[in-house]
Amino acid sequence: MRLRAKKVARAGIPTASMGDVAFLILIFFLTSTVFTKDKGLKLLLPERTTEQEQVKVKPENIVTVSINPAGEVKLKTVDLDQILMPAEYGEIKRIVEERLFVRDTLLVISLRPSKDAPYNSMIQALDQIKLAKTTSADGRELRVTKISLIPTSEER
Repeated sequence: MRLRAKKVARAGIPTASMGDVAFLILIFFLTSTVFTKDKGLKLLLPERTTEQEQVKVKPENIVTVSINPAGEVKLKTVDLDQILMPAEYGEIKRIVEERLFVRDTLLVISLRPSKDAPYNSMIQALDQIKLAKTTSADGRELRVTKISLIPTSEER
């Protein structure tokens, strides 16, 4: 009688359904992942107009707020030309409120940050403009509603 040699069973992982499991995991993560969208700044921008549709604004109704690459702010109106350091951004609100009281709803703010200006400087200036409010002689609350945002490459 001859004895047969025992076959040694090798340990192994069955890979026949490995592809199915991988696709199920892939589908699970694709359907359960939520991609958030950056909100950025909430600004309502006007639609592009042609040359004939452009609105003419009197110079006395415009407050120009320019921001240079160093973060300094230059406020310019018909009767004011002032440079503010980053620590003096609160002055923007005061000056805009004074102009708002005089010009009522006709006031237009032209925000002109340099393309090399610090992003934080533009945000702080925009925040001060939005915080500006005053009460008219007839009791209405006045806020800035017209802001023109024009990035410039000029250093001011």
